[in-house]
Amino acid sequence: MFSNALCKTAAAVLALTVAACAPSVHLPSAKTALPVAFEQSLLAEANVPLDQWWTVFDDAQLSGLIESALADGFDSRLAFARLLEARAVRSRSIRDTGPTGNLGATYTRPYTSQLSTNLPAIDFGTPSAGGTDLSQLFNPTGPINNYGLSLNASWEIDLFGRLAAVRRQARETFAAETLDYQATRVSVAADIASYLFQARGEAAQLANARDTLRISGELAAAARLGVERGLTAGGDAARIETDEANARAEVARFSNALDTSRRQILILTGRGTDPLASLVITPDLSPAPAPPATIPAQLLARRPDVRVAELRLAAAATQVRVDRLALFPRIDLRPGAAFSSTNAPLGATSIVWTLGAGLALPVLDRPRLLASLRITEARGLQAVVSYERAVQTAYQEADRALASIIADRERSAALDRAEERARFAFDAARTGYRIGVTDLTALLQAEQAWRTARTAAINQRSLSLRDTVAAYRSLGGGWTPVPDADAAGLVLTSTSHRTGTR
Repeated sequence: MFSNALCKTAAAVLALTVAACAPSVHLPSAKTALPVAFEQSLLAEANVPLDQWWTVFDDAQLSGLIESALADGFDSRLAFARLLEARAVRSRSIRDTGPTGNLGATYTRPYTSQLSTNLPAIDFGTPSAGGTDLSQLFNPTGPINNYGLSLNASWEIDLFGRLAAVRRQARETFAAETLDYQATRVSVAADIASYLFQARGEAAQLANARDTLRISGELAAAARLGVERGLTAGGDAARIETDEANARAEVARFSNALDTSRRQILILTGRGTDPLASLVITPDLSPAPAPPATIPAQLLARRPDVRVAELRLAAAATQVRVDRLALFPRIDLRPGAAFSSTNAPLGATSIVWTLGAGLALPVLDRPRLLASLRITEARGLQAVVSYERAVQTAYQEADRALASIIADRERSAALDRAEERARFAFDAARTGYRIGVTDLTALLQAEQAWRTARTAAINQRSLSLRDTVAAYRSLGGGWTPVPDADAAGLVLTSTSHRTGTR
């Protein structure tokens, strides 16, 4: 008894010594303080539905394309498949912390043929003349059926909280993957809107180029008529025909650019092989709606990429705790049960129950475990920096997006005014040229000024719409924030996987 007590005392002292030598690791807190307001202030709408910001544009084609891309686009489908994988990893990690064991079953059927025996036959008073052959009892001839069933399990007792930390880290990692899936959908919606407004700008430029070609053709026809009647010099007619050829080249350029944008939109919606004619793009560049009223602090809750960085930091901190607790002793219970049965003259049926326990002390593995702890500590420091960078990047993107909207409003007003006056000047010069009071040089200069102003105005309208989309995206629009991303991810994958929707 004294030796048993001594062994128990030594094991307890060793366990406490190993636990006491586990180094303490504390990651620094991330610096996420943000200004109370953005640098630029502008007139904003208070009731803009950020969750589905595209409805603010009141554009049926835009809403339809975004819904199609979110349901059938390659990026959305790939992100959902990754989320399903993340859920499976979460489930495996949590199940690994529970009891383990296997149920085993055996069956054997040996056949014995007795060639000779030295055991005598003993008469037990049976009516048989020869008595009982002992060899048939201890070594019977013929088949014997042996059955076996066993269950051996192992269950680690979570004495120091390591298994709870493993489960927590699995949930935090899956929550981050859920928000990463939402971030992908946010990007898909914004990309669709940006490409659509770019395509509409190109359609407007194409219409402008065709209008310019029509005007150039009319001037060229008038110049040729003037040459025939001796009223226009041949050099002047050649210059006008040069402008006509340049206008024709611009038509070809914008037509190709529009087709490229249409193909990109079809790819984003998962219909990349559909004919271009299936996607009609009109030169509709309506005024951009006002952005939502918000403050920088809301970015921490609304931006999915910021919340992903936050959850990955939490998961990294939990992993540090897991690796530190790996230096502590582990105690596990090892219950078991076995059933066996033999079908023979001296066969028997038995059931055996066992209950054991094990203690594992990381002695020789300690240097390896310490190295793993230092690795996870370094990764935790990286996660702190990544979270801080995500917060500041989100603020910078939102602040610059709002500043761009202010600049767009000023530029749009100025360029629209410039285009209006340039068109008035060109119409006056064209009329004067037809009646002979304006020379060709003045006409061409007026035309060039109008074309330049019109191109700039169209580009600015398209840019204003795309900058507004960027503002909604930078403010965290395009998804519905959830308080518990882990639970939301489980609901999303369960419902979507069962119904086949995404």
